[in-house]
Amino acid sequence: MTETTGNESLESRLIGWKRISNYLGCSERTARRWEREEHLPVHRQQHDKRSTVFALPAELDTWLGTRADLPPTADPTGQASRSWAPAWIAVIVFAAVALVVLWPRTSTDDPPAERDPIAVDLYERGTALWEQRGEDANQRAVKLLTEAVERDDAYAEAWSALSLAWITLPTYSDEVSASDALEESLLAADRALQLDPTLVEARTAMASVARGRGDWLSSERIFLSALELDPDNTSLMLWFGGHARDAGFMNKSMQLTNEALAQDPTSPPILTEIAMNSYQLGEIETARSTLDYLWFDLGVETPVVWIGRWFALLDAGDHAAAGQWVDETPLRPFAETMRAYADFRAGTGADPATMAKVVTDAYNQGMPSWLAFHLLDQGGLTDAALDVLDDETSDGFFDLSVVLFFERGGEARQRAEFADFLERLGLFEYWQLRGAPDMCARDTNIVLCERLQARDAR
Repeated sequence: MTETTGNESLESRLIGWKRISNYLGCSERTARRWEREEHLPVHRQQHDKRSTVFALPAELDTWLGTRADLPPTADPTGQASRSWAPAWIAVIVFAAVALVVLWPRTSTDDPPAERDPIAVDLYERGTALWEQRGEDANQRAVKLLTEAVERDDAYAEAWSALSLAWITLPTYSDEVSASDALEESLLAADRALQLDPTLVEARTAMASVARGRGDWLSSERIFLSALELDPDNTSLMLWFGGHARDAGFMNKSMQLTNEALAQDPTSPPILTEIAMNSYQLGEIETARSTLDYLWFDLGVETPVVWIGRWFALLDAGDHAAAGQWVDETPLRPFAETMRAYADFRAGTGADPATMAKVVTDAYNQGMPSWLAFHLLDQGGLTDAALDVLDDETSDGFFDLSVVLFFERGGEARQRAEFADFLERLGLFEYWQLRGAPDMCARDTNIVLCERLQARDAR
């Protein structure tokens, strides 16, 4: 531990273990261990009753430079790698994907004697980067986890983590196709399960691969088998809830979420899921109050909480508050688009054609497809919304298809093309086995519901 009088520049300080670990690209637990065992330069500002932990970037860079045993992770400028992933990327989690941050993993603070310590370090840094999301962080996670398994081919947890990192990479980067990433994920998950058949994370990756290939039934079976192995795993319940939600079974999703909440009633990820499911089901005030509690009381200032609250404000007709809330957005690359959209929904902004172009341009510049579709659909910009859906489902996959089953969905659902696109996703075959999505119980005149009834009657 290093004592300091606090004369260093406040602007350069990284205050708290979270910021320090983010800078290093590792978990908070690993950063603490590095301070304890490897003399990580951490300072403490002494106060009357407690101390504030902080570090100086220059000292961390110097310390990283002394770790010659580790593979280099410096960026092209020669500085130590940062893990500042673009904040807006995290919104694609909507709710469930954020839960993997709390996924229980086998502790490697005290690795077995036969485990390569460098592989352990690569695994810890790789998983910490993956949890932060974003193109750079996810790419580096794949790189570090690949190096980990290359050093230790029997490292089941690292193979499992690598399978999940491959699953999420196409969400953030267009340098790898979804099909190639799914194949890499499947290979990694298969190796993980050969080494340790009890790893539910690897099974979850396999479920995601199955879903990405339009095989929703196999995805469901994999989740169920994982739950048999670990029935009290609340994160697994929520992943399975996400499967149900994205297939249009919101009531089943809420049931699984409530079961998880009963086991862990203070979990921010579970509360976030509850809020987003409530929003999806049209319970706007419930969603907003829960999101307010997360943001203002618990300090959970994540993109998913921000955007959930923004949608709740828009749907409640509080357009002025929605416009002001954009000032707090972590989605900086699209802040002006969202501000313009709030004005548009208030009836004081751009005309429909202009607004459709603004959102479409944002989509072409990297706005997640589910977000672009939802904005266009809820704004009555149906043709543009269907164009996004057409483009995104061309390879048989649409990330976070929950928005397609929104309780107060727009005109898109009345179009034949909408049903065509959902057929591409393999959902009709799944619905024929598991029943129609919840939206068909509310309105059987929706084209996809009519088409599903016709198929069932054959």
